[in-house]
Amino acid sequence: MRTGNGRRVMTAESPDATEAGAGQPPARVPRRGAASRPYRGVVHRVLKPPVRFVLNQIVMRVTLQGLEHVPATGPVIFAGNHSSLLDGPLVVIESPRTVRCLVKSEMYGGILGMLLTIAGQIPVDRGRPDRAALHTALDELGRGGVIGVFPEGTRGTGELETVQHGIAYLAVHGRCPVLPVACIDTARALPKGARWPRRSVPTRVVFGRPFDVVVPANPRSRRALAAVAEDIRLRIADHLVRARLPS
Repeated sequence: MRTGNGRRVMTAESPDATEAGAGQPPARVPRRGAASRPYRGVVHRVLKPPVRFVLNQIVMRVTLQGLEHVPATGPVIFAGNHSSLLDGPLVVIESPRTVRCLVKSEMYGGILGMLLTIAGQIPVDRGRPDRAALHTALDELGRGGVIGVFPEGTRGTGELETVQHGIAYLAVHGRCPVLPVACIDTARALPKGARWPRRSVPTRVVFGRPFDVVVPANPRSRRALAAVAEDIRLRIADHLVRARLPS
């Protein structure tokens, strides 16, 4: 289906709605509420290159793959597996673009909370539907930015057995592609209880090809969003399996 401005929208009725696509998506669905303040990203542009060098060459041994899949411009959601505290920082630091991740609000305390705020990360209350966090993320997507989500909701095995529906809400209402990110061997590099990464364990961050989700006829239906979330889960899980294959 084509909108009035000629842009193409993938809906459940579109014949090729399930095909992956990384084209420029149409404007997102309008919503009520005042827009959040824009994040300028100066910290990322200035500090990320030296921090990335120190992290990859001195602190850890990080290999990047699939950077060519990251769109240079336009809104996109990074969706990654989550098995270690390293996953979020690695996705933010290694991405060629500024990434604002949804981070559990419990992390916002002391020096760590201050650093997360300076870095533009978005606190989210996992105990309830956090509309403020979702609206801030939608605002960022509406400005053409990148949002990072670990849809499992918490650290686990990182096998993508279940995902939260928030990522489906963002993909549907943000009208933007989802780009799977696989963080490989981060749990071995920083096991639970460890205070410092093990440089002896090489890790990889693998960016996959972005894909579009099917926009349901009723984008506010919980059942429809659950179906979208399951589709996203399967695609991320498939990327994780492929990322683990010997190169």
